[in-house]
Amino acid sequence: MTNTAKTTKLFAIADTHLSFTVDKPMGVFGAAWLDHAEKLAAAWREDVSEDDSVIVAGDISWALKQSDALPDLDFLHGLPGRKLLVRGNHDLWWQKIKLLNTLYDDMCFLQNDYAFFQDGVAVCGSRGWGLPGLEDYGVDDEKILARELIRLRMSLDKAVAAGARDIVCALHFPPALAPSNASPFTELLERYPVSQAVYGHLHGPQAFKKGIMGEYRGIFYRLASCDFLDFRPLRVL
Repeated sequence: MTNTAKTTKLFAIADTHLSFTVDKPMGVFGAAWLDHAEKLAAAWREDVSEDDSVIVAGDISWALKQSDALPDLDFLHGLPGRKLLVRGNHDLWWQKIKLLNTLYDDMCFLQNDYAFFQDGVAVCGSRGWGLPGLEDYGVDDEKILARELIRLRMSLDKAVAAGARDIVCALHFPPALAPSNASPFTELLERYPVSQAVYGHLHGPQAFKKGIMGEYRGIFYRLASCDFLDFRPLRVL
């Protein structure tokens, strides 16, 4: 079981894309991203207390190596609350999960695992992957998707075995695409006591429309990309 501390409010944010040691200024992706780390920190400190938890749903750091990611992780460590992190497709530094989970007492790196938010309420998660129907989806993507479904099922199974009665699921990729809203991920989540799912990965007004949002078959889906939220963590519970 991963970190069982009980906290008061639950927030989510994705795609922090921090780059304190990598030359990857996010301002090249539009004016909204200028000084985005400072905007994120200011909003986070306004809304999140030390007694709260924040899901960070992937694409955390542009670093390629774990050592280079440490300043970015230190930045998150310096913000209030407990952080529950899942991997994104750009988190190439994410390795040696056991080591990662020894680095900070307020950060849980979720991989094939879960964390309790409050009694009976758990956070589960996985990276996810691109879905069938996308233009560039191929055989290799099919293999990765199957592996991510296994990872997510392991996370959910462990939470239920530990007594979770309500689950918030965190994915990096959208678990389904609009307008169909159905996918292997939504089908899996529907087999468990999942009430909400948050995700990131989508950027810009046109992309925002592509992911599942709102209630679908008893689960509420929320997009938590930094630029969609104007860099302010989203209150989930």
